[in-house]
Amino acid sequence: MNYPTPIPASKPTKLLSASSQNRRVFIDMERGQTYCAKGTYGTAMSFYSWLKKQVSQMYPITDYESSRVNRDKLRELSQRLLVRIKGHQIDLQKAPPVPWLLEFYPNSQDFYLPFTDVLGINGAYQWYVNGIQFPGLQHKVHPYYGAYFPTRTEHLQLFDQWLQQNKPKGKALDLGTGCGVLTFYMLKHGVKDLMATDINPNAIYSVGQELNRLDLGDRVRLICTDLLEGISCENIDLLVFNPPWIPDNATGSLDLAMYYHNDLFERFFSSAYEVLPPKCKVVVLFSTFAQAAGLKVDHPIRYELENHQRFKLVNYIQSPVNQKPSHKKSWLSEIRSNEKIELWELERVNR
Repeated sequence: MNYPTPIPASKPTKLLSASSQNRRVFIDMERGQTYCAKGTYGTAMSFYSWLKKQVSQMYPITDYESSRVNRDKLRELSQRLLVRIKGHQIDLQKAPPVPWLLEFYPNSQDFYLPFTDVLGINGAYQWYVNGIQFPGLQHKVHPYYGAYFPTRTEHLQLFDQWLQQNKPKGKALDLGTGCGVLTFYMLKHGVKDLMATDINPNAIYSVGQELNRLDLGDRVRLICTDLLEGISCENIDLLVFNPPWIPDNATGSLDLAMYYHNDLFERFFSSAYEVLPPKCKVVVLFSTFAQAAGLKVDHPIRYELENHQRFKLVNYIQSPVNQKPSHKKSWLSEIRSNEKIELWELERVNR
């Protein structure tokens, strides 16, 4: 399982208190110094909020590229703001209880974690406990820590509609399942023979927990693997793939669900062509975000169809992005106004 790596409590670090001079701390952090928050949880939160504002002033966001610069700088600096964990509790006054600290680190009693990791664990725990209601599903999904879950739903609604119209009944594979939401849509529409895979063990664990909670543990075979590696595909009738939509560097398990490396789609289409049976349908959920953001990259699915003879297009559906009306214009709202959500239905070409 993937959890944030604990930092030994013996690691040299300075203390950040309510009386610390934020500017002085900031200069030290830029030089590589780590700080451990002391006093109250609010002290750590207040400094982190201040840090985000400083980074935004130094690296203002005007478009997608500048947002990546801002993100990377904030990530670099915030990794140097630590909190101490003692006895599986955050060692700060008025800190929220985080039950997962005991589950993740049962044998560690005293260590540091970056404050952003603590925020991430606590936030993920709330999602896990409360669950997420996706449109068209009759039950909530409770994603475990580190399992990707979509925060937008247009592509889920497209897939739900496609399932309703096509009513697949054969053997299906949910490739890169994340929190398993596409698997749950297929179960809803009567697909009885399902495999779900992910390279992230947290995702596989998450879907397994959810299936057991719903008493559906015998309906889906779960496999932790990279793309189609080691999977028996000779009887697959439908492969569903919701890959990352944005070309960028990935630095962790969740990043791998959102950003793709240059070779991802070539590896996918090449392996799918080799191992899938003839007439197997391939449904890919994607977005034109990169093109709307002005990134100088090819649309990977269009590129595949135009430059190889491995798959043919059976059906293509697109949908605009739903945006709440707003008088405020931003770089992201401009992208969203031009972005399209896509469902590509492909079929493997016979050799």
